[in-house]
Amino acid sequence: MTITSSRKPCVLLTSNQYKPNIGGIENSLYHLSQEYIQLGYEVIIVASDLNPENKSLPDVEVEDGVTIYRYKTGRDQGIGRGIKHIRNAISLYKTVLKKHDPVLAVCRFHFNVVYLKALGYQNLVYLVPGVVENETKASLRQQSTILGKVKGSLSFSLHKLMQRWAFSCSDKLFVFSENMLQQVRKINKDKAIRTCKPGVSLSRFSLVSRSEKHQLREQLGVADNGKVFLCIGRFVKAKGFDTAIEALQLLDGDATLWLLGEGAEEKELRALCNRLNVDDKVKFLGRQSCPEEYYKAADFFIMSSTYEPLGQTILEALSCGLPIVGACASDKVITATSEILSDTNNILLDAHSAESFAEGMNTFMALEDSDYAELQQQNRALAEQKFSWNKLARELASED
Repeated sequence: MTITSSRKPCVLLTSNQYKPNIGGIENSLYHLSQEYIQLGYEVIIVASDLNPENKSLPDVEVEDGVTIYRYKTGRDQGIGRGIKHIRNAISLYKTVLKKHDPVLAVCRFHFNVVYLKALGYQNLVYLVPGVVENETKASLRQQSTILGKVKGSLSFSLHKLMQRWAFSCSDKLFVFSENMLQQVRKINKDKAIRTCKPGVSLSRFSLVSRSEKHQLREQLGVADNGKVFLCIGRFVKAKGFDTAIEALQLLDGDATLWLLGEGAEEKELRALCNRLNVDDKVKFLGRQSCPEEYYKAADFFIMSSTYEPLGQTILEALSCGLPIVGACASDKVITATSEILSDTNNILLDAHSAESFAEGMNTFMALEDSDYAELQQQNRALAEQKFSWNKLARELASED
């Protein structure tokens, strides 16, 4: 692999995965990269070659002005794969440091923070994607075999340890919400922690009228004359999609639920639809490369997660003007939904239950067109005022 040097100061953005994977972290790396280019930096992204379709990805490629480098994870199973993964990552990070000498490194994965610190990277920023201890508990409970529980527990312990080290050894530590700050503070009591907000692409996620929504549905092949609620994310227990499905059978009027994503829980979610006789009301739309088209085509958004560090999907829904139903933060709901929506006319539920979600969904379905349009404008204005990728890029690069 040949890496050429540049006269521009270099910013390194890194996580364990990047495109063609689709998700909030990948989204943040892309938009930050574009902002740093506009600010006059050379930008490189380093990630693994992991991807959902197990495709062979190039070691290096240039996309939208950004050079993307990938280290190979190997096709072995077990500890052999893990060792190769680490070895290849460290080797690539050494090469990047030697050739580019980044003036700023923004990490979104705890292992990478530890690698970069050990290699001597300067101005090392850890933009925390989530707290492992809270993220992993739900998935650990999903293991049904003793071997699966043992493997899961060992992996859980390793990731917790690495994240603790990442909290300690980063030069600057950023989180996206007060909720996240409190989670990190329980683990690292001494480190200065700064709160910031992610951005949202206001051009991609835009507002359309109700008549335009029906036209979009025709174009997408999901024509539906009733009200449409949207959920988007990985099909895992923490997303709470089962609660959204259960709420459907309690609604007063005609409504459809769109589920965008894929994951381990899909089989269980489909089985739940069958048991509740709502198969015809739930559309499993898979992983989409242009989710903004589905936001625009939907009428409402459901934030059903029980764990979210922030919830990039809320910002995207706001930008598209979708009225949002979500649950308040509690001992069982560890999200920033209340923090984002508390001063808005969206619906915040006191309980995370099918009955509560159904009540909120019924309220939105009964909105007059004028009230709906007003809430659309309010949500769009909130996205425009508070969530900027340019502002975040500058905060992360600040020397303060």
